[in-house]
Amino acid sequence: MESLLTRRAVGTAIALTLLTACAGAAGGAPAAGVSTQGAAIRDRGPAYPNLSGEYSGKFVDNAYGKGNGSAIYSQYQSAFGGQLTIKYKTQTVAASVSQTYSGGSVNGSTAGGAGSLYCTFSTTASYDTSTHILSGSFTAAYGCAGETGTFSLKHLCTFKGTTHEDIRPDNGPHPC
Repeated sequence: MESLLTRRAVGTAIALTLLTACAGAAGGAPAAGVSTQGAAIRDRGPAYPNLSGEYSGKFVDNAYGKGNGSAIYSQYQSAFGGQLTIKYKTQTVAASVSQTYSGGSVNGSTAGGAGSLYCTFSTTASYDTSTHILSGSFTAAYGCAGETGTFSLKHLCTFKGTTHEDIRPDNGPHPC
């Protein structure tokens, strides 16, 4: 009986994962962690730099101190985001990031936490197209009262499709 329940649970989880992946590929902003390569090859249009790809850099948080972060972001037109992990001395924080780019300014939200702690942050940043650095600040909007910080993430590489659908110019770091 336990084996049957386990198989049903695994089958349901796989089905939900496939449905979620298909929904992300069908249109709209892609969900974090859902086929970042597929989302990266959609037409962004010439108004937006290629912000998809891998990032790495420093964080300073008034509650946790200094930390190192890494991110994988996908992009659809002016919207980009994905998964962010920050390793502080005493804590590792996993977060989902959703941001919008407009004329060099980046604004959005980050939701995440560690253990039973959950927080949502408002993020304000800028992206320097010559140095490929995304830098800014964050402030707690829900949970984690009073928590603030700064970050600087180097854009290491961009997601570049291999088909004719990818019409973006090479205006960022090298392809991943």
